[in-house]
Amino acid sequence: MFEADITIWPFFHTESVDERRRYIIRVILEFCLFVAIGFVHWILMLTLLQEWFRDLVKEHSSALLLAFVFGIFLLFLFAISKPLRKLSCVNWLITSIIVGILALELPNHVNPYHIKVECVVVSLGVLIVSSGVLYMLAGFLIVALAFVLCTLIAALMAYDLTGTGLYLYALSTGTYILSIYALVLYAVLDVIWGFYIFACCIGCVVMMFLMYHVQCIMGGRRASTKLFDDKLAALLLFHEFIGLFVLTLYWRPIMRRLQLKQ
Repeated sequence: MFEADITIWPFFHTESVDERRRYIIRVILEFCLFVAIGFVHWILMLTLLQEWFRDLVKEHSSALLLAFVFGIFLLFLFAISKPLRKLSCVNWLITSIIVGILALELPNHVNPYHIKVECVVVSLGVLIVSSGVLYMLAGFLIVALAFVLCTLIAALMAYDLTGTGLYLYALSTGTYILSIYALVLYAVLDVIWGFYIFACCIGCVVMMFLMYHVQCIMGGRRASTKLFDDKLAALLLFHEFIGLFVLTLYWRPIMRRLQLKQ
């Protein structure tokens, strides 16, 4: 996806400004569609379908976890297969299954209980169900504002992040190791502030890659996305939104835990 935008002769460059602009609009619209679908599902999980979905999580939490892993596997397969991304009907089908717009029903000999596989949006309900509507809305709003801010900064930034992939990788690796250390402190020593260090570190890593991907989508940098990769670009932005959003779902459980200690 992130291929160097290097041409030997000017007439080899067939991409126009209007084509890149239309591509950016498609990516934004598809990303907004994915977020809207997720938002509607999560609101329903916490309101009208709360009791039903809570029972579903208790009985099939492992199946929802496997569905999420399956969605990540599909995303990885989709990212490394360029011919698959170019097929107009197949790319929408895979994208719909990954997000959860469509449900994938396995054959009877594999799936005797007739459980439908819906990946990211529905699988995230395992964490959503332990939150509350107000906590979820607050976290969703904060993440949306942070997402828009990082997107604007990356789009307006003169510095080319796509040409410093090695440095970004080294920085994100160090931050990730620090986050693991903070998470171990929280889990082993029961130190509450360890989780907040973990959340900040993971948030920084996700936002770094978000800004990198935004510059690739905008084009005109050392590395840029191809014009047929709008589905994959929207999926990457959506998963980065999810990566920030799940960090906010811990507010209610940690407050309940502090209340029990008091």
